Amino acid sequence: MILGVVELIAGCSLFAGGTFGRIVGLIAASLGALGALLAVGGAYPFWALGAFAICIICIHGLVVLGEPEEAH
Repeated sequence: MILGVVELIAGCSLFAGGTFGRIVGLIAASLGALGALLAVGGAYPFWALGAFAICIICIHGLVVLGEPEEAH
């Protein structure tokens, strides 16, 4: 329950443009990705791979958040 509240606060921080949300989001998505990789050998391996993919997409989005776009 406490982790959910912390992640909710981090999400609000992301909407406001704060760095706290990026850091907490990266940590949560990294832990989720590790947990999903550990679950690949379980009963639902494709579900775990899907969760891993979503975590990687979240990590990528948080890393490139706010980078200036290149002029073409």
